[in-house]
Amino acid sequence: MDEFELFADEFTEADQEDLVGFSCGDSTSGRLCTEWISGSGVLDSLKRKTKVWIYRNQTENVVGYSSVGFVKWHWPLPDGAYTTVLYIPMIGIDQRYHGQPPEKEWRYSHQIMNHLISSCHRMNGERKQELKQPVEWLTLKVLPDNAGAIRLYNQFGFELIGNIEQKHGLRVMKHRLAE
Repeated sequence: MDEFELFADEFTEADQEDLVGFSCGDSTSGRLCTEWISGSGVLDSLKRKTKVWIYRNQTENVVGYSSVGFVKWHWPLPDGAYTTVLYIPMIGIDQRYHGQPPEKEWRYSHQIMNHLISSCHRMNGERKQELKQPVEWLTLKVLPDNAGAIRLYNQFGFELIGNIEQKHGLRVMKHRLAE
């Protein structure tokens, strides 16, 4: 099944030209994800030292992208002390590749999540060596009607945080990185 293997490259501004025709779909979440990677959102995130990866298949077609960076949030939400967490601003998969390939172990969404979470562990390990302060949580925000994404994140150990609702109705999910 190596034919379905994705290759991750760090995203650069030059990669935006490869995104012509890239669309995460017509849902609200899909449109937000498409606009972020195709517009200034990704470039603004890169300036803030967010890591962004673009994933291509064997034929060099862009399948999706992911991103993560260190941020300071009130933790625990909503009004705890400011604490550094790893935050995933966006993840997106081109609608042509939603649910593909059919074999779950090779599914593109799973490959992207595996790469993203292992990268977070690596980044956290580097932070621990440099600053002696690993972060405990990996976080993301999701629209409550995006059931497919919530299901995927649950499969990778994320859980919704209680009654916390952010701007635009976004819900926060967390995944423990360090004990």
